Amino acid sequence: MESTTVSTSHGNAVAETNAAQRRPGDMGELKRMFASRALRLPRQLEQIALVALAKPDLVAFGSARSIALACAVSPTTVARFATVLGFDDFRDLKAFFQQHLRNARMVSASA
Repeated sequence: MESTTVSTSHGNAVAETNAAQRRPGDMGELKRMFASRALRLPRQLEQIALVALAKPDLVAFGSARSIALACAVSPTTVARFATVLGFDDFRDLKAFFQQHLRNARMVSASA
């Protein structure tokens, strides 16, 4: 598999990932991606991943700015996190987390 490094305008490596990274199908798959280290993330993106998994409601209903503040990164880094994971953009990432929360509520309501 081919890897690519995404760089900032300053030439610093931002993320190393599979060039054909596809969007995870569900939250379980996203968690497995992180746990297996199939996706190597730099420190700032890893920080977003940790917060996103611990507080999915923040990603589902927060803005890029509010997530950035919670993770001590820039809103641009939050947007980059979405695309590195295979999402089209930040909105697509938010929709993924919103769907996860809807599914989780439906499961808990039927239990």
